[in-house]
Amino acid sequence: MPHTLVTGPVSEPVDLADAKLHLRVDGIDEDVLIEGYISAARLSIEAYAGLALLDQSWDLVLDTWPGPVVDFNMGPVTSITSVAVDGNALSPDTYNLAPGLNAQLVRTDGATWPRPKSLAAGIVVRFASGFGPSGSDVPQDIRHAILMTVAHWYENREMALGTGDQLTPPVRRLLAPYRKLRL
Repeated sequence: MPHTLVTGPVSEPVDLADAKLHLRVDGIDEDVLIEGYISAARLSIEAYAGLALLDQSWDLVLDTWPGPVVDFNMGPVTSITSVAVDGNALSPDTYNLAPGLNAQLVRTDGATWPRPKSLAAGIVVRFASGFGPSGSDVPQDIRHAILMTVAHWYENREMALGTGDQLTPPVRRLLAPYRKLRL
């Protein structure tokens, strides 16, 4: 079940000033570097935990219906924008959202969902996900995990981003309550 980002967040959950305070950095010489670490830390944490931290729009693409319930592999899902089969929108009367970190799209009792004629990617569920529009909406422990990751990368610049697990064990422990386990 691939997810495709439609609209990303307009800001980051941690701002430059908070990161610089955490790093004890004065001046502006490394602002661009630190901002890059903030974005990379958010993306790494979102991928690791199966989260969308700030409000975002996503498409969930399916080949067939897995049953009367569709699980999202990310959260928190806050709303369903549309459900389409072969490009045709389904009536919102045919589904409900069980929102939250373990959100599900649930077929309404008595409703039927049409089978897609396409062999692949015939079903598209567009949904909104995230804790809210601003950094203050993101749980404090996740914001702290971002700061810890930024500090780790700042202090260990020789590490090549994208090679191996970039999140330290203390950060992974902070994220454990939110993490979506994939089978």
